[in-house]
Amino acid sequence: MTATQQTQQTRTFRLPARARRAVLLLHVVAGVGWFGIAAVTFVLTLAMLTRSDSAVVRAGYEFHELLIASLARPASLITLGTGLVLSTGTKWGIAQHYWPLVKLVLTVATIAITASLAPGWIATAARLSSGSVDSAQVNLVGMAAFHLLTVGAATWLSIYKPGGRTRWAARTRSPSVQGRR
Repeated sequence: MTATQQTQQTRTFRLPARARRAVLLLHVVAGVGWFGIAAVTFVLTLAMLTRSDSAVVRAGYEFHELLIASLARPASLITLGTGLVLSTGTKWGIAQHYWPLVKLVLTVATIAITASLAPGWIATAARLSSGSVDSAQVNLVGMAAFHLLTVGAATWLSIYKPGGRTRWAARTRSPSVQGRR
C-alpha cells in the first residue's frame, strides 16, 4: 500500500464543499440570532429592574420566557449541532485545535447553566410585587450579560482561531500525514 493510499484510508470524513457552506450558513445565522436574543433579553431584564407596575413586570418576564423558549433555546441548540457537524466534518476537528474545543465548552456550559437556573429565576421575577428588586431579577441581568460574553467570545474564536493545535492533534493523525506538517 502506498503512502497516498494509506493517507486516503486514514482520512476522516469531510463534508463536501456545498454541504459545508450550507451548514456554516446555518451555524452563523443561528449564532447571530442567539447573540441578538441575548442582547434583547439583556435590555429587557435591565428595563424590568426599574418598572413599578406589577402587570408590566409580569408581562416583561413572560415575554422573556417566550423569547427563551421559542428563539434562544432553538438557536443555541442549532448552533451547538451545526458546530459539531462543522468541527467533525472539516479539517479543524473538535480536539485538533484549541479554538473549536473552547467554543464547544462555552456553548455547552452556557446552555447547561441557562437551562438549570433561568426558569426558576424567571418564575420568581414574574411573581414580584411592584417596586421591589429581587436577586432573581439581578441574576437574570447577569445571565443575559453572560450570554453576550460567551456567544461573543465564541464568535471571536471563530474569526481569529487562536491557540494552535492541541496535544491530542498529533495522536489522531496518521504517520504519513504527521510527516507533512
